[in-house]
Amino acid sequence: MNTSNEILRVINLKVSTKSKKIILDKINFSCKSQEFFVILGKNGQGKTTLSLSIANLLNKNVFDVSGNILIDGKDVLSLNEDELTTLRQKKISFIPQNPFSSFNPIKKIKNQFEEQSQLKEIPFDTFINLMKELELKNYDLILNKYPFELSGGILQRLSAVRCFASNPVLIIADEPTSALDRPIANQLLNLFNEYVLSKKGALIFITQDLSIAERYAHRIGFLHQGKMELIFEKEDFFKVRDNIDLKVILESFEQLKV
Repeated sequence: MNTSNEILRVINLKVSTKSKKIILDKINFSCKSQEFFVILGKNGQGKTTLSLSIANLLNKNVFDVSGNILIDGKDVLSLNEDELTTLRQKKISFIPQNPFSSFNPIKKIKNQFEEQSQLKEIPFDTFINLMKELELKNYDLILNKYPFELSGGILQRLSAVRCFASNPVLIIADEPTSALDRPIANQLLNLFNEYVLSKKGALIFITQDLSIAERYAHRIGFLHQGKMELIFEKEDFFKVRDNIDLKVILESFEQLKV
């Protein structure tokens, strides 16, 4: 893992609803190039809100957001819409937890990939090759389907295809393997790992699965009741995972085996 070249820094991030309910509070962390940063947390702890915040995708009519989110030194919370669009097109890819929200429901997958290909000057074969890597071998049939005609597992893989094709500097992935069986999930995780190591990108990977953290993470952060106060190097975490103080947080994780 590279020890320099910081890509993301989150400083005192606070997210609350217009009714003043606090969702995230005093979130501070950073992520460097070639880093696989895993954020663990059970349902309802603010994981999806955090992922949307980093890409500045929260609905401003519903949420109040304060603090700083620096990507390559630029605060995404202070950018105008044109600047945000450029940042998302060139530097950030976001894979949402709900794959059905990734695609326009009234356009075939092929048309959506073609639009991305033209906008970002990506050879269309890039999409085909990535589909093959993720065992979407009947790609001709899939490309001519509308999103609502496909399963969540296929759409989750297609979201990853679109993400990798863009070759971003930062990927934010919100439980991207939740709808996949283990062999396909492992293939996707290997692609994430290859991206981090060879593309010199940074990955924020949000999950409830400790086995993913144990196998792939460089660092691990815990999101609990809207706060992320514990961040470990992977080796340090797995040395102290049975510490009584940690169990207050860890006992709630669905995938934990101690």
